[in-house]
Amino acid sequence: MKKPMPFDFLLDYLPPGLIVKPAVGMFYIYFDKKIVLIFRKTNKNPQHNGIWIETKREYHDSLKTEIPAITNFELEEGFDTAWLLLSDKHDDFESAAVQLCQLVTLKDSRIGKVTPKSKALFV
Repeated sequence: MKKPMPFDFLLDYLPPGLIVKPAVGMFYIYFDKKIVLIFRKTNKNPQHNGIWIETKREYHDSLKTEIPAITNFELEEGFDTAWLLLSDKHDDFESAAVQLCQLVTLKDSRIGKVTPKSKALFV
């Protein structure tokens, strides 16, 4: 049995033409030839649940200033990532998530990364 997509209400705030690909405990969100977000909700490592934001380190400060609920991604020691996290435990999760979706819809250049896989999805 497939698990339902977490935070699926957010699809109403994302643009048409996006592609959602399920993975183990996660749903990859692609838009405009980029991987933009990952929706994650699993029992394993619940501290990583929420919305993962694909971005570059140079955009961290401006995104966190605009949406204060966004935090750095705290992974195992020694594992470095430029992804940011909007935790589903944050008090402001829903409104921050909607704001994040609006940035994706506006094709904010700070969010998303073109990868060979993301490019291939939009041929």
